[in-house]
Amino acid sequence: MNENRDRQILAMRQWCLDHYSEGGDTMVECWDHAQYAALFDDGATDAQAWETLKAIASVYVERKADAINSAF
Repeated sequence: MNENRDRQILAMRQWCLDHYSEGGDTMVECWDHAQYAALFDDGATDAQAWETLKAIASVYVERKADAINSAF
Protein backbone atom coordinates (compact mmCIF):
# COMPACT_ATOMS: atom_id res chain seq x y z
CA MET A 1 0.00 0.00 0.00
CA ASN A 2 1.38 3.40 -0.80
CA GLU A 3 1.80 6.23 1.67
CA ASN A 4 -0.75 8.54 0.05
CA ARG A 5 -3.37 5.78 0.01
CA ASP A 6 -2.75 5.07 3.70
CA ARG A 7 -3.17 8.78 4.51
CA GLN A 8 -6.39 8.87 2.51
CA ILE A 9 -7.74 5.82 4.33
CA LEU A 10 -6.92 7.34 7.72
CA ALA A 11 -8.69 10.54 6.67
CA MET A 12 -11.69 8.51 5.48
CA ARG A 13 -11.89 6.69 8.80
CA GLN A 14 -11.82 10.05 10.58
CA TRP A 15 -14.51 11.41 8.25
CA CYS A 16 -16.69 8.43 9.12
CA LEU A 17 -16.17 9.07 12.83
CA ASP A 18 -16.99 12.74 12.36
CA HIS A 19 -20.12 11.81 10.38
CA TYR A 20 -21.10 8.84 12.51
CA SER A 21 -24.81 9.71 12.68
CA GLU A 22 -24.88 10.64 9.00
CA GLY A 23 -24.11 7.19 7.62
CA GLY A 24 -20.55 6.79 8.82
CA ASP A 25 -21.57 4.53 11.68
CA THR A 26 -21.72 1.37 9.59
CA MET A 27 -18.27 1.99 8.19
CA VAL A 28 -16.85 2.77 11.64
CA GLU A 29 -18.39 -0.35 13.15
CA CYS A 30 -18.01 -2.84 10.30
CA TRP A 31 -15.28 -1.83 7.85
CA ASP A 32 -11.63 -2.72 8.11
CA HIS A 33 -8.67 -1.43 6.11
CA ALA A 34 -9.52 -3.70 3.15
CA GLN A 35 -12.97 -2.17 2.62
CA TYR A 36 -11.54 1.34 2.57
CA ALA A 37 -8.73 0.22 0.26
CA ALA A 38 -11.30 -1.33 -2.10
CA LEU A 39 -12.62 2.17 -2.80
CA PHE A 40 -9.43 2.68 -4.80
CA ASP A 41 -9.82 -0.47 -6.89
CA ASP A 42 -9.76 -0.18 -10.67
CA GLY A 43 -7.53 2.88 -10.50
CA ALA A 44 -9.99 5.21 -8.76
CA THR A 45 -8.53 8.60 -7.97
CA ASP A 46 -8.60 10.01 -4.45
CA ALA A 47 -11.54 12.21 -5.43
CA GLN A 48 -13.46 9.27 -6.89
CA ALA A 49 -12.83 7.15 -3.80
CA TRP A 50 -14.08 9.96 -1.55
CA GLU A 51 -17.15 10.41 -3.72
CA THR A 52 -17.90 6.70 -3.41
CA LEU A 53 -17.37 6.75 0.35
CA LYS A 54 -19.81 9.62 0.79
CA ALA A 55 -22.35 8.02 -1.55
CA ILE A 56 -22.23 4.81 0.48
CA ALA A 57 -22.70 6.78 3.70
CA SER A 58 -25.77 8.47 2.23
CA VAL A 59 -27.26 5.08 1.35
CA TYR A 60 -26.66 3.82 4.90
CA VAL A 61 -28.32 6.86 6.46
CA GLU A 62 -31.31 6.56 4.10
CA ARG A 63 -31.72 2.86 4.90
CA LYS A 64 -31.60 3.60 8.61
CA ALA A 65 -34.24 6.32 8.23
CA ASP A 66 -36.44 3.96 6.21
CA ALA A 67 -36.13 1.27 8.88
CA ILE A 68 -37.07 3.73 11.60
CA ASN A 69 -40.03 5.07 9.60
CA SER A 70 -41.24 1.56 8.78
CA ALA A 71 -41.35 0.66 12.45
CA PHE A 72 -44.16 3.15 13.00
